[in-house]
Amino acid sequence: MTHGKLWPVHPKPMRDELLSSWIVRVIQANGVKLQTVTRMLFGENISPWMRDIDRTPPDWLVDTFCLNTGVDRDTAYQATLKSYKQKLFHRNRISGHQQWILTLRQAGTKRRAYGQQFCSACLSDDPVPYFRKQWRIALFTYCPAHQIELYDACPNCGMPVIFYRVDFGRDVKEATPIFVCYECGYDLRLAVGKSVYFPNGELEIMYDSVLNSLCDSECEKSLYDLGFFVVLHQIIKVMSARVNQGRLFDYVLGQVNIPNLQKYRGRITIEERRRSERHSLILSSLWLMADLNQRLYGAWKEKAVRYNLLTKDLDTAPKWYEKFLCSISDWRASG
Repeated sequence: MTHGKLWPVHPKPMRDELLSSWIVRVIQANGVKLQTVTRMLFGENISPWMRDIDRTPPDWLVDTFCLNTGVDRDTAYQATLKSYKQKLFHRNRISGHQQWILTLRQAGTKRRAYGQQFCSACLSDDPVPYFRKQWRIALFTYCPAHQIELYDACPNCGMPVIFYRVDFGRDVKEATPIFVCYECGYDLRLAVGKSVYFPNGELEIMYDSVLNSLCDSECEKSLYDLGFFVVLHQIIKVMSARVNQGRLFDYVLGQVNIPNLQKYRGRITIEERRRSERHSLILSSLWLMADLNQRLYGAWKEKAVRYNLLTKDLDTAPKWYEKFLCSISDWRASG
């Protein structure tokens, strides 16, 4: 494999494919070890696999793979999580938490967090298995296409999914496919598909619509814009805030049947939580969002949430949320 010349095999990114998934497929298709190629291209002291290249892709990595595969730069950047700017967040953060992007907690070439999810049915159905961008988004707790829960770890050994380690420490002939757990060798396509739970039809339709709006569905895009996701994130943050002491959770539990809903308190963000925790938090918050003026107002009237929490650290809010906040700005109105 030479630099600056099209490699013998140069597949293009699949629909909604992650940059890291595409790079691994390109290298595997050419029958070369991942580490060998990256050392040859970037030297011994620079490794793309010690960072979250899907969230903050270095230009030298993107430009090199574009040059050697014939893929244009815009197409490559559409495979990164930066493409969610102005859909899920206002600006890209270089460090710290990025709103709605699951955390990996990179430790060398390994990970300490469960930020890479997968749908076993998608991997099984794929003629060429690959990992999707949507599987790095905290909102996706299930696959909207197959209506089954996503996995955020290998179901066999419980380790985080790190598909780029498939040939680490192995001869290229012994490298495992992208859908095999690097740690225990389990075929992720065989993971049992578990039906996703919804407490009622209203939330099922709404959750599906929200996820489809992020899957390039033009119909749902008009319903759920950046302002919607900013407010949804704020409500989830309030729900899990230590200072709220679980009161907003308790209020929702009294209105809708969400099983195993625990009071996840502390400073753990939605982007750091495991799939089951996120599912409960998102269902609860979507129930409030479905009729904000009545339901969140009712929670405020019952003293399940304070006005200052609904505005805390919220830099840019949509007009409709500002209007709602004005309606509860007078604490005396709550009785």
